[in-house]
Amino acid sequence: MAGSFGYRVVVEWSEEDSCFVARVPALPGCAAHGSTPERATHEAVVAARGIVDAMRAHGDPIPSDDVSAGRSGQLRLRIPRSLHEHLTRLAALDGVSLNQELVALLAAGAGARSANRVRRGARRGRAQKGSRQKSTSA
Repeated sequence: MAGSFGYRVVVEWSEEDSCFVARVPALPGCAAHGSTPERATHEAVVAARGIVDAMRAHGDPIPSDDVSAGRSGQLRLRIPRSLHEHLTRLAALDGVSLNQELVALLAAGAGARSANRVRRGARRGRAQKGSRQKSTSA
């Protein structure tokens, strides 16, 4: 699949479907299923590209890319002085700027949170699959 993909893909575990569902919010109705988040994302990207190609062919307006929709990358945040001091010390210990320290901490926290959601969804999926297999074999 050549070319960049400029649309956000949102992946969630579907209890109803017992699989991951990936949606492309910029393209209403564009969704795909997969046994893993990666597979669902891949299928959603394939579907979205097909939708955009069809829109182009019919002369329909194409939604704007939304990956970095209006985000400057700058954030102003008010925190307690004690926390500011603590974070400044952490940055000094790591030998990096306060900005670099904050980016690393935020990225690690966001990544852990996303990974936990995916793991919880996968565990639920395995648990449901196991209970369905038990009930059908009885």
